[in-house]
Amino acid sequence: MIKEEELMKIGFFAKPHGVKGEIAIVTDCDISGISGDPCVVCNINGIWTPFFVASYRQKNASTALIAFENLDSADKVKFLSGKTACIPVKNAPFQESRGDVRNLPFQGDRGEALNGYAIIDERFGMLGQVKDVDDRTLNILLTVDYQGKDILIPLASATSIQSQQQTITLSLPDGFLEL
Repeated sequence: MIKEEELMKIGFFAKPHGVKGEIAIVTDCDISGISGDPCVVCNINGIWTPFFVASYRQKNASTALIAFENLDSADKVKFLSGKTACIPVKNAPFQESRGDVRNLPFQGDRGEALNGYAIIDERFGMLGQVKDVDDRTLNILLTVDYQGKDILIPLASATSIQSQQQTITLSLPDGFLEL
């Protein structure tokens, strides 16, 4: 039986990618560096359940696409969306590849712990702070007070999350802030 104290949080699952069972995972941990049988562990109905990695590829600086053994369709992996992803401490890579998402103080299975984080765009600088996290859909949205009005920013646009500095750096598409 897997115990919570034997696990290290590395991030969280976003949404399924494509139709072949890949799911986006927001993490700064290099999953390819996991020793032993590479697996990601999630709390499913109160039980820490391992999911063994079939394939893994980097999408951008803070998001990777991961597929698990025996989960070969988008329908089979969508239940993981929004859940905290952990790995056994004994299998942890010695070095993180970027930032420090693995120590992000997630509360429950969602990203509510992001409330209060500063949002910084790579081109425009400081935009504001996270006021709320909407995780009702597969695309997790951050409510940010930008120039006196609330805007919604998809968490998938994050390029890095720094828990010590409580910042989320992102790369918004051209024209996003003018909408």
